[in-house]
Amino acid sequence: MDKNKLYMFRAIELARKGRYDAHPNPMVGAVIVKAGKIIGEGTHLRFGGPHAEINALRGCVASPKGAALYVTLEPCSTYGKTPPCTEAVIKAGIKRVIIGAQDPNPANSGKAAELLRRAGIKVKIGSMAKECAALNPAFNKFMRTGIPFVTLKAAQSLDGKIADSAGRSRWISGPEARRETHKLRAEADAVLAGIGTVLADDPLLNVRGVAVKRQPLIVVLDSSFRVPADARIFKNERVIVATTRRASVTAIKKPGRTVEILVLPSGGGGRVSLPALLKELGAIGVAHLLVEGGGKVLGSFISEGLADRFICFTSPLIIGGVESKSSVVWPDTLNAERKELGVRIKTAGVKRCGEDLMLDFSLNPETFPVGRRAPAKPWSKAELCSLE
Repeated sequence: MDKNKLYMFRAIELARKGRYDAHPNPMVGAVIVKAGKIIGEGTHLRFGGPHAEINALRGCVASPKGAALYVTLEPCSTYGKTPPCTEAVIKAGIKRVIIGAQDPNPANSGKAAELLRRAGIKVKIGSMAKECAALNPAFNKFMRTGIPFVTLKAAQSLDGKIADSAGRSRWISGPEARRETHKLRAEADAVLAGIGTVLADDPLLNVRGVAVKRQPLIVVLDSSFRVPADARIFKNERVIVATTRRASVTAIKKPGRTVEILVLPSGGGGRVSLPALLKELGAIGVAHLLVEGGGKVLGSFISEGLADRFICFTSPLIIGGVESKSSVVWPDTLNAERKELGVRIKTAGVKRCGEDLMLDFSLNPETFPVGRRAPAKPWSKAELCSLE
């Protein structure tokens, strides 16, 4: 590997330090090199905090004048929660900037490179571009569409069951897999479950065992508003109950907590419209949604072409039974309408978690919606700038 790739690889390593706290902003790493030596490193560690380039400049052990900057994502060039990084780079006297991935934000894409070149700085775009872009799938989709990246999560037995006929589901997965689930929650802006899961398991849905600056927003799908006022989800600071106009809604007041009741149009079967929900979540800055619902909830996201990633923890356990609950469910009529058997998805990775397997799949919502999916409306430049 040549030195340029080594420096960018180091920047990618640094970027991953922002895994739990940078979102909904992207993970970004930066390395400053002078005379063949790294003199500064930086990471975008938390949302609203200094960007990677600024932290790298502040951490320099020598003057950055005349140095090269390696950064995994195109530097910002607009004012948001922080001043534009392009100004700081120019002021520091950096002479060469090597950019991994171009910013997907149309308000900024390509603009930084233009500003830096005008200032006499040599700019190269596309060093390890694929690897750098892969750091931020949620940010990339959100910047293009304003719709959250959707990760589905299931914990199932070897025969694809999430509970027996009596609803017993604890514990299908082992402690190592459950720890991985908390890491997935820590990476997300919001965690969603259906009312069936809330009534059956009374989960908290928050992050435990992972140090985070902010807990995710909790979202409950409850089309007929059956959520109990004493449900444990209301111990979280921020909760949204998504319901429909046909529900009889009673305000839930929790001292010191924020509970919002979101009344949305009905989708298929009278359930909450998932496209409408994703649009509303995107409007409040949710870039990454983790869905931990039951089989029908997961099936709805897949069948409507709304899921981007599917994490499936599979345990060496066989539940059997005729009425046991499957991990993914949608109406048989949808299968009957298709020529192909089922929906084939792409395996992205396999990892062992104790006795369980963590299977990571990527979905392409554009190519296989089983049902009908409402197209996402691109955001305006003004809306995108306001989210930085």
